[in-house]
Amino acid sequence: MTDRNQEQKTISVFIPALNEEDNIQGSLDAVVTAAEKCFDDYEVIVINDGSTDRTPEIVEENIKKNDKIKLYSHSTPRNIGNCFKTALKHAQMEYCTLVSGDDPCPPDTLINFFSHAGEADFVCGYWEDQGVREKHRQIISAFYTGLLNLILGYNLKYYNGLQLHPTAWARTIDIESAGFGFYAETIVRALAENKSYVEVPIKYQERPEGGATKVFKMKNVISVIKTILLLYRIKRDGSKHA
Repeated sequence: MTDRNQEQKTISVFIPALNEEDNIQGSLDAVVTAAEKCFDDYEVIVINDGSTDRTPEIVEENIKKNDKIKLYSHSTPRNIGNCFKTALKHAQMEYCTLVSGDDPCPPDTLINFFSHAGEADFVCGYWEDQGVREKHRQIISAFYTGLLNLILGYNLKYYNGLQLHPTAWARTIDIESAGFGFYAETIVRALAENKSYVEVPIKYQERPEGGATKVFKMKNVISVIKTILLLYRIKRDGSKHA
């Protein structure tokens, strides 16, 4: 990998948001603080995924104070994977990452994560302290990660966390997952190309309003099964490029 230590580093941070009027300000504040600390230049690309609350208005208020923040909107919800693809079309910086609009990480966590940019082909995060999560979420997460490692032959700590990739590389792959499966799909496509990586512990915080998990709904079970089959195909055949 090329040594980038002497080069200017820039980042495009994508923030997908669907009805996050209570949380989007926290996400914006954390992202801006970390990006200004770790990069020579940055942009924050918010994708309003069909919100019906004040989410876009709050973002617009921030744009008036910081022109590095940009807003693009879907007329109806299209899910997180499609938000990533929409943001990627507009990204202008060297690296890209996605931070959800529900304020998942404090600034110091993002600063630590961003500081690893350039150490490997990509950076991926994992839960540092699973104990802050509800017990059933810990069990589901551990099972999902273990199952993927078993099927795919990897030894990753987490597949659904923060990731940081070169923007140019992200544009070469054809992401098929519209939902949360896109996290694992992006990682597996990189690994299928033998990309190097560094894993970084992340202090995530649960969504403030919490709520019962929907993972056992039939449509979500089917989605997980489809994702696993897709990941197996990618590992077997190699990453499909756009």
